[in-house]
Amino acid sequence: MLTAYSVPVVWLAIILGGIAGCVATAFVANALKGVPVKAVAGNWAKHVWSIIFMIPVPFLIGLPAGWIIAFLWLVLAPTIASKAHFGPKDLPFMTLCTFHAGFAVVGLLVYALVAAAF
Repeated sequence: MLTAYSVPVVWLAIILGGIAGCVATAFVANALKGVPVKAVAGNWAKHVWSIIFMIPVPFLIGLPAGWIIAFLWLVLAPTIASKAHFGPKDLPFMTLCTFHAGFAVVGLLVYALVAAAF
């Protein structure tokens, strides 16, 4: 039985979108708060979590208004996880949302480009 995750291109798009989104988060955090890019983009655990947050994207974009729902997921899920567990807990919620908006835009863009290329 085929599922949305049985196609290798979908997995490639998820992985590349997660990694690119993580790097985008690093640059947005650097531009807004002076966070060293290497502190975010050089941390393999952040890349793993970025990929994990990208996993629901193929199902979310299949919904009505799916791209908007996927964008909201990719902004809010990592922000809530950051506030609850990963830190930095001293940053305001909206600042973290701004960081993760960069993740969402770049992650979805890379996902769409990779998925469409094959």
